[in-house]
Parts: sequence; structure tokens; C-alpha cells
Amino acid sequence: MASSFEIHGRHHWSFQLVLMGSRLQLEGCRDGDDPLRCSTWLEPQDTPLDMAHELIAHPSCAV
Repeated sequence: MASSFEIHGRHHWSFQLVLMGSRLQLEGCRDGDDPLRCSTWLEPQDTPLDMAHELIAHPSCAV
């Protein structure tokens, strides 16, 4: 199961929430000249929008 969203003003970024078993992962994708794919696990208290901003500021990859 997945759900996609974008952040207004960040037109090169798109995000997808992916349910993997009992965990929720946020995946970010930056298009353009320097493409990037990154992800993070969400905790129950995390909001997807806040974590998306965090991924933009500090790209990482959840394993």
C-alpha cells in the first residue's frame, strides 16, 4: 500500500508513504539535473510533512 504527495514550492521533489508490514516508510525523489532518492522510517509521532522537510534538508536512506 502506498500514498504519494508533493510539497507546494518544492516542485522537483515528490514523496511516497509506503506501508511495509507494520512500519511506515517515507520515500523522497528529487528530479532534475542532480536526481536523488532517499528514505526514512516514520515513528508514530512523526508527521509525513515534517519528515519530508527533514529529508530535503538532510537526505538519508533507510535500510
